[in-house]
Amino acid sequence: MPTRLFDMVDVRKAPPSDFDAVYRMLCDRTGDRDRDAVEAWYVEHPELFHGAYVDDALVGFTVGRARREDSVELVGIAVDDEYTRRGIGSRLLDAFETAATDLGYERMSLGSAGGYVDEFYLANGYEPESILVRLHPDDVPENYRELGFEILRERVDDGVQKFYVTPGAHNPERVEAVREAFGDPEAIYIVEKYLA
Repeated sequence: MPTRLFDMVDVRKAPPSDFDAVYRMLCDRTGDRDRDAVEAWYVEHPELFHGAYVDDALVGFTVGRARREDSVELVGIAVDDEYTRRGIGSRLLDAFETAATDLGYERMSLGSAGGYVDEFYLANGYEPESILVRLHPDDVPENYRELGFEILRERVDDGVQKFYVTPGAHNPERVEAVREAFGDPEAIYIVEKYLA
């Protein structure tokens, strides 16, 4: 009986020797990140950095960081295109959740890119917590409080005005309405899960 790819994939904590490869994959998938900041996350909690390996070649990763005393953020997770939809992402997510639980975190959150990625997180027990809108302060609509969406919280982070809008149930049409109203075509769901 031939060996299935799923059985050939080894998911494990990423060792220091693989930090550069994981960092490159993170930037390729989520945009450029400050290397020093990501390295500081790794130093603080290397348990939140995982790799998926086929014949010792890195084909997927998770990167996380502590957010608050009781919560952790999954900053990035991805699997190379030729290995997607084979359960590897779920194994990476499970390894990350286990590590977060072992570290004592009670809640996990992340930004979801939409489409099938939303479905992946929903299938793994995540629920929409908010819709994140990110704008340059000069681009914030003057009437943003009158756009018909409840704003749960707002803050300025690295020169970016962030609004966390009530998500309602998972509904791509709502995300589109928030994008249009605020003028942010890249608004995304923030999803969360309470860990056992």
